[in-house]
Amino acid sequence: MSELHHMSVLDVIAAFRSRELSPVEYLTHLTSRIAAHDGEINAVMDVMDEPARQAAQAAAEVYARADADTPLPALLGVPLLVKEQHNVAGCSATRGSRVLAGQTAPADHPVVARLREAGAVPFARTTTPEFSCATFTQTAAWGTTRNPFNPDCTPGGSSGGSGAAVAAGYGPLATASDIAGSTRIPAAFGGLPGFKTPYGRTPGVVPLNTDWYRGDHVLARTVADTAYATNIIVGPHAGDHATIAPAHVLPTAFAGAAGVAGMRIAVSRDLGCYDVDPEVAAGLNTVVAALRGAGAELVEIDLALSLADVTDASSAHYGHLIAQNMTRMCGGDLDLLEPYSKRFVEYTRDFAERISLLEAADLETKVQAQIADAMAGFDALLTPTSAIGALEADNAYLEALERPAGPLDFYWQAHMTIPFNIANRCPVMAVPSGIGPTGVPTSVQIVGHPFADDSVFTIAAAVEELLPFPRSPLM
Repeated sequence: MSELHHMSVLDVIAAFRSRELSPVEYLTHLTSRIAAHDGEINAVMDVMDEPARQAAQAAAEVYARADADTPLPALLGVPLLVKEQHNVAGCSATRGSRVLAGQTAPADHPVVARLREAGAVPFARTTTPEFSCATFTQTAAWGTTRNPFNPDCTPGGSSGGSGAAVAAGYGPLATASDIAGSTRIPAAFGGLPGFKTPYGRTPGVVPLNTDWYRGDHVLARTVADTAYATNIIVGPHAGDHATIAPAHVLPTAFAGAAGVAGMRIAVSRDLGCYDVDPEVAAGLNTVVAALRGAGAELVEIDLALSLADVTDASSAHYGHLIAQNMTRMCGGDLDLLEPYSKRFVEYTRDFAERISLLEAADLETKVQAQIADAMAGFDALLTPTSAIGALEADNAYLEALERPAGPLDFYWQAHMTIPFNIANRCPVMAVPSGIGPTGVPTSVQIVGHPFADDSVFTIAAAVEELLPFPRSPLM
């Protein structure tokens, strides 16, 4: 039983099919684990016990009648953790904000709906920062979410509850989203693989489905599980006209280390503009050496991005879109927001007042061209996920962030994720690269050419075999 909370999605499904494990037994184990540990971690904001138990029992009955050749839904009976930002029909939809207190979701978010249609059982919802506008996870409503590797540190954000819950063994699969690193940063701090889909791969809801930085997805424990879930949630959706058909279905059985033999991979240690902590740099070196030993050609490049360009483009983008939406949601009274949310709105609104959306798009085009030029002739790019190795759990980061090379105006500038939200058609997978001195994992990003998802998954699977992903010390 002690290993149940470390099982992968594919292993869980195999155990259900062989009847070695019942969906009801597994769900009971996970809810008991949440009850035992979430007082410390605080990753779950509610448990949907009775409807989940009914769905698990129904799945168990289907497995009991099925033989080895019976076609079954892809995720039948698999417990699903849902980021509170993603609606679950009939449940609260507050986004962690008092300005939406009492709001109830009329329908499932499209990603939740697709996972549920595939047989997944939504059973608990995970915490987020207010309106998903931070790379840590804390609200007045739900308190502070902590990292299972070190409770003094944050699991990241905005999908921090999802990342912490999967890392803590609360479930094998959780929904997540990413407009600035909100999937990849929790993956980085939680020792998990985290995939940012190219814009258009997965459906969202209005108005933020029109945000071309966005990619709604999942967090899981393995690269194969991530690919398996990707195949379920991608593709055109009637409610989101930005969605496109996938070129093909991703495999879930990869070649492992052998898959990278002969690949050419560019390596950028700092993207030309980030102040990278020593433990993060050491993790990158470890991954480079491992891939080189597996037969890949790793070439260091000078990707000379400007932090000013990245900040101007992205902050104006957020100011024009997300900050305006948050301002509308609170009726213009920013004092109703969490202090960090208010600062986010004011900070990005200042950029939007100085930089038009057209001018921001020009800057985005410049950054995209620099990345494309640097990746020419390579199969992918390898670079750190977060330049800073960890963030404190109880810090709202309202002031400038002190760094060895000098202070940063806004703490988001300590993460290396946003350039690849700007290069929004590039698939990006964060994978663990080691453990830092705080006990928090370090991570690298694997960046593919636009819509070249296969290359990213191939390299990620090789890293996973060469450098097995860490488990949190939570017993």
